[in-house]
Amino acid sequence: MNGQDRRYETTARLSAAVLSLAIAIAPSALLAREITTLKATYVIAIGTAVIGHATAESRFSGENYTAAINGSTGGVSRLVSDARASLSGSGKISGKTVLPATFNLETVERGFGTHVSMAMQGGRITNLVAVPRLSAAADRIPITQSHKTGIVDPLSAFIVPLDRPGVPSGRAACDRTIKVFDGWTRFDVQLFYKQTKAVDGGADTYAGRIIVCGARYVPVAGHRAQGDSLNDLVDNDRLEVWLVPVENTALLVPFRILIGTSWGDLIVYATRFTTTATEERAEAD
Repeated sequence: MNGQDRRYETTARLSAAVLSLAIAIAPSALLAREITTLKATYVIAIGTAVIGHATAESRFSGENYTAAINGSTGGVSRLVSDARASLSGSGKISGKTVLPATFNLETVERGFGTHVSMAMQGGRITNLVAVPRLSAAADRIPITQSHKTGIVDPLSAFIVPLDRPGVPSGRAACDRTIKVFDGWTRFDVQLFYKQTKAVDGGADTYAGRIIVCGARYVPVAGHRAQGDSLNDLVDNDRLEVWLVPVENTALLVPFRILIGTSWGDLIVYATRFTTTATEERAEAD
């Protein structure tokens, strides 16, 4: 694996870990509509050492969503380099299906940058720019058009639509396979139910029941079959996501994500998690 591939895989996994959600505008006649805004701040840590932070501001209205998230890690040790990532996306939720429309990713690590811009319709990629291109390798699993169909992007991968607001049964939330395309690789995240617990994060964060899902990473295409870091991820039984409800919506989103590594558990957890509801006047299209 060359240096570009290694830097890309490190940044891509961190980017996939720091998930967030949404702003929306639904066409209507002249009326008042409710927009729910979610603001969240996440800490990124390895063990007890804080290595980075991410902030997200999201809003929901009707079926539509958009999202923006910015994160950075700091070189507090030889294990972590200074890196920045910005993600944004939009789309809609149809029943229990998330249908992204756009996804953008920009990262910089040690002067090396990556860029992804995707347009999607009905779960199918209609336009894609991903820089840099992955290097040619005999053991790389080729991407086909079928790998770009029926997918979501990393930002929308952990939006969990529900039948109704609140905390559902754990199996209803967790027992699912998420098909993800990040611009370079196609992979599955297989979620399964572990437990339901209660947390009280104090002021400006979440208090209530959470659902803990275990996860398995399954590579599909775009990866190198002999990649050591990939094999470590495939064999990892320390993958976990905690899901909590977004107030005034029928959605669950991540509150905490855990990824086991050889250096210790990489944990992304919310230190601020607040929602507000406002009304806005809308003109007919």
